[in-house]
Amino acid sequence: MKTKWVAMMLATGALAFSGAALAGDAAAGAKKADACLDCHEPAEDFAGQKAADIEGKIKAMLAANSKHKPKLTLADADIADIAAFFASGK
Repeated sequence: MKTKWVAMMLATGALAFSGAALAGDAAAGAKKADACLDCHEPAEDFAGQKAADIEGKIKAMLAANSKHKPKLTLADADIADIAAFFASGK
């Protein structure tokens, strides 16, 4: 019985940290991406890229001393949403 319980808890933990559980909301990202859309066209600039890759690029850009940093303050959830929006190609 204890073995089944441990296996169930491990499986639940794996689901909680899966990509689906951490995925951003593209509809919410569309609303949050206004500043990005001044210069970026999602269908052109991010075509074929996965949300996780775009999210990594956004985080790297914010960490670097770039022209974007002064005008953007984004929480991790905001970045995930914006990345999901750009990955959707809409």
